[in-house]
Amino acid sequence: MQYVLCVSNRYFKIEIEDGEFFEFLQKSKENDFTSECVGEKELLAAYIKKTSELYEKEKKINQLLARLEVDLSKVSV
Repeated sequence: MQYVLCVSNRYFKIEIEDGEFFEFLQKSKENDFTSECVGEKELLAAYIKKTSELYEKEKKINQLLARLEVDLSKVSV
């Protein structure tokens, strides 16, 4: 599948093999951008926002993993 992103009136075509990821990418694009073609600043802002969300999720995952390790250490095998 070919994902097309327009940035500052330049079109970028990217081949995406994973259909589920392609659909996720399409939905994210609809949520993140109001117009079909985005400006560089808008793209950068979306990138920072997504990176921030990923950072927070990774922190939560690491906290959960740490809690699981503590809980598992209490269990005798």
